[in-house]
Amino acid sequence: MLIEDLFDLSKASSNDMVLDISFVDIINLLKQITVEHEEKYKEMGLELIWNVPEEKVELSLDNQKTYRIFENLFLNIEKYAMKNSRVYIDVCKQENEAIEIIIRNMSAELLHIPGDQLTERFVRGDVSRNTEGSGLGLAIAKSFAEVQKGTFEVIVDGDLFKTVMLFKK
Repeated sequence: MLIEDLFDLSKASSNDMVLDISFVDIINLLKQITVEHEEKYKEMGLELIWNVPEEKVELSLDNQKTYRIFENLFLNIEKYAMKNSRVYIDVCKQENEAIEIIIRNMSAELLHIPGDQLTERFVRGDVSRNTEGSGLGLAIAKSFAEVQKGTFEVIVDGDLFKTVMLFKK
């Protein structure tokens, strides 16, 4: 897995990644991934709070790369979220027709690192983060968003962990 992650990150960083662009229903994709984590979230007592439009929100993206972005974020929630808390998933249309996707949760451990450093390779939020994984999940998510002409930002505010993605429609 580590070698595959490094290979993907390297390709994305060098703009050598081939994209298979199609219309991706963002809300449907997010819900599909959360269903895959539903059992674990239930065990952890996590409640998902959805603030999304009723209608489809389709963007021209690579479905597989976008899936990987969200999967990495939901795996992080599974690993690091505070038990018996809420996870907020917001999809908002901006005035300029861009789509903003915000996913936020409370971290179980205090984060002693700025959000922008969490998207660097092999960085974990604190020394207690010694679970499985390569330490590349957020770096890959950011690179995959950027290679698709989107933005990806991590904001840490106390125990609040927030990712903000913006994709042009």
